[in-house]
Amino acid sequence: MRAADVLLEKAPSRRRALSEAAFVFFTVCLPTGGTGAARWVLATMGVALLAWGLALLRPWKAPRAGAWVGVLGLVVALVATGAGAWEASGAEPPRGLSLSMTALCVRAIGMCLLVAGLLWRDGQGPAQVGLVRAGWPRDLLFSVPVLTGTYAAHLAAAVPLGVLAVALKLTDQELLARKEVASALLGTGLGVPAFAALMVVVTGFEELVFRGFLVPRLRVLLPHWPAAVLTAAALFAVGHFYEGTLAVFQTFVLGAWFGFMLLYRGRLLPLVVAHAAFNTVSFALMLLLSESGILDKLPSH
Repeated sequence: MRAADVLLEKAPSRRRALSEAAFVFFTVCLPTGGTGAARWVLATMGVALLAWGLALLRPWKAPRAGAWVGVLGLVVALVATGAGAWEASGAEPPRGLSLSMTALCVRAIGMCLLVAGLLWRDGQGPAQVGLVRAGWPRDLLFSVPVLTGTYAAHLAAAVPLGVLAVALKLTDQELLARKEVASALLGTGLGVPAFAALMVVVTGFEELVFRGFLVPRLRVLLPHWPAAVLTAAALFAVGHFYEGTLAVFQTFVLGAWFGFMLLYRGRLLPLVVAHAAFNTVSFALMLLLSESGILDKLPSH
């Protein structure tokens, strides 16, 4: 049996898989801010997602508390999204980073509880999203080659995209978007250890949702695993437009890499560790660039 086959055990029907995948994606991508009429639109979307989640979880029919855990997670995620505010001094942060770091962690925990509730309602368990206790030391060791491959995939995407940016005269625009993200993250005042701890929570949620949960659901809908992995990677990339247009394609490559590693081993832990380590090293480099003054020399208009 292939390592990925266990992810499809007790998989839901095509109709339910589509509904769950769409619901989780729209919940994750719910906008985090707005003014005037936009706030009422966001509130309406939140109520609609709550009703959708209740229809999927059906806690009133549950003989145990599993579905209510999912409902609690959904409420926590929606409240954290609605109440999120960036805790930084100075300029307005880019759209994708408008949640405060605390709200970001709370939303991540809520989404994890929501996914757990959906799994329970489908009669599945942690193994169906790649969470297996046995063999975790080996999984930790496997995170090293996964991290190495992450950097290789990152560079492989960065070089042609950099050339494309120069050809399309998008260099300043892309650098500005990256600078805004870096400034927003540095504005949190977090040190590297605190940021690393935060990334364990955030990347754990991202890998659980976009790899552990969405890839098997998409496999139910699509003819083969590669199509499911690439579609999940595209959905993952959609949420990164705030980093720049070309950064979306780079994020797609990284999402595809993590997805294929999930298929190869069927475990989520190596992806979480590698993803968290990758983001933490990137943050540490931002700190160095900021302290050296190089970040301030990038385009600012």
